[in-house]
Amino acid sequence: FAPHAGAVVGMMASKRDKSFATADGTGHVNISYGTSGKTLLRVKSDAPGLVALTFAPKNDAVLAADGKGKLAQWTVDNPHPEITLKTLFGKVWYEGYSQPAWVWQSTGGTDDFESKMSLTPLIFGTLKGTLYALLFAVPMALLAALYVSEFMHPSVKAYVKPVVEIMAALPSVVLGFLAGLWLAPVLEPIVPGLFLMPLVLPVAILAAYCLWRLVPLRVRGRFKTGTEAFLLIPVVLGGVWLALAAGGLVETVLMQGNYRGWVLSALGLTYDQRNSLVVGVAMGFAVIPIIFTIAEDSLANVPGHLRAGSLALGATRWQTALRIVLPTGSPGIFSAIMIGLGRAVGETMIVLMATGNTPIMDWNMFSGFRAMSANIAVELPEAPDGGTLYRVLFLSAFLLFCMTFLLNTAAEMVRLKLRKKYRYL
Repeated sequence: FAPHAGAVVGMMASKRDKSFATADGTGHVNISYGTSGKTLLRVKSDAPGLVALTFAPKNDAVLAADGKGKLAQWTVDNPHPEITLKTLFGKVWYEGYSQPAWVWQSTGGTDDFESKMSLTPLIFGTLKGTLYALLFAVPMALLAALYVSEFMHPSVKAYVKPVVEIMAALPSVVLGFLAGLWLAPVLEPIVPGLFLMPLVLPVAILAAYCLWRLVPLRVRGRFKTGTEAFLLIPVVLGGVWLALAAGGLVETVLMQGNYRGWVLSALGLTYDQRNSLVVGVAMGFAVIPIIFTIAEDSLANVPGHLRAGSLALGATRWQTALRIVLPTGSPGIFSAIMIGLGRAVGETMIVLMATGNTPIMDWNMFSGFRAMSANIAVELPEAPDGGTLYRVLFLSAFLLFCMTFLLNTAAEMVRLKLRKKYRYL
């Protein structure tokens, strides 16, 4: 709090909130808010010898008296004293808490409840959900776009690409419903197997490729170029089964048959059924079609003479794809990732239905979070018009707009630089 110039001679607490007023012997009056630790107003009376002061019943004025009975009154218009930059973005030591913390809790069960409206957990939750969604979506979408553009047979591509594009039309509320009520219970018992899949599937695919090379050429020649990938479908399904089976074995042997208990005891992490892992998978499926479509179009539009020149100089199709097509199409690929990022940042229904909506700050993928968009959807119907919560929700919406605007602006600047770099190819 701001210090007084003289000795404090009077103090009065508000009966409506945690504001209080103090007066000193030099005639200065300070109005402060207890939770935020901020002095909100400083005024000076003409009479230096103040001895008493009080708040008006509605907290809209302060009345002070000096030793001679002369009164001084100041009108106060501060309907939202609990909101400052510190309470919105900094740690605050709330009553009953053992230490300062970032907390969002807009309502409570008792009349003496104090609203806690830190936007930091909501911003953190938005970034956390976006990160896990992109970790799942970007590799799959870009690798699929590269294969469809450079290796898949045109007759097959004519069916595959429209199907993936149609996936983008799936309502997010349907994805959120499936994620919350079906996917979350399905993933819960097979989490160890999920972590083994990135290890098992590449080995299985590489083994299948080695076996394919051993097949006589006359047999391989019966398949159209670019359709061999369909032979990988049973390999992938078998790899998934093997990973899940190995996950159960690992849980039984190394985790005493209970991976949730092992994660809690060894890593100190709790497992919630609706968590960031579920959101990452569900929101990843919502983002994959967008990234795939834009990235594939970018790769397909690379001039054909670049491919022809690379192949004529002795490069393989794989070398041409990695060293010629990918760099040339990088501006479009970067734009695809940024558009997918914007889609994930603004997602509402999947995050709302597939997480516990707990505004906590924890990178644990087995715990939930609350994103700004989901928070607006949950809180706005119950927010009193013009009240503090109502205004804070509109502020969070503005921050969400600013985040997406800055991301898109930065993405466009990078895209233009990449385009300029490769425009002479």
